[in-house]
Amino acid sequence: MSQAGNRDRSLNAASEAGFTLIEMLAVLVIIALAAAAVSTLYRAPSGASQVKTAALLAASRLRDLRSGAMTTGIETIAEIDTSNRILSFGSRTAPIQLSSAIVLEVTSADSERRSDFVSGIRFFPNGGSTGGAIVFRSRGAAYELRINWLTGRVSTTLIN
Repeated sequence: MSQAGNRDRSLNAASEAGFTLIEMLAVLVIIALAAAAVSTLYRAPSGASQVKTAALLAASRLRDLRSGAMTTGIETIAEIDTSNRILSFGSRTAPIQLSSAIVLEVTSADSERRSDFVSGIRFFPNGGSTGGAIVFRSRGAAYELRINWLTGRVSTTLIN
């Protein structure tokens, strides 16, 4: 003999003893979204973003160097070492060390060439410069900095 209500309790307990398919799918979706979010945090920056960052930082430092020459009345020189991928901006500013994935190409005045791999761009107190161009390349992305010899103006252009 069984007591009244015993049978119903055992059926209810059995039907509530697990997860539904929708609950399992919801948990899997949450785990997948969390994994995607974490993977984007630890992903290495793309070549295009590295090149853009390097070009914009170098342009900013060159503009600072030009304005420094104009305010102090003393010529200043930016030095570009293409073999070691180092851009130096005088003693007041830390040099930029570029990633090994970035390739530098420099066009500058012959008077500012130190060696086959080291070139300079000189800024004068009147705002002018010796002029030149610096190209940053990496994995199909490229940016060019142009320094106007007459005005010393620094411009940045995306190259396709």
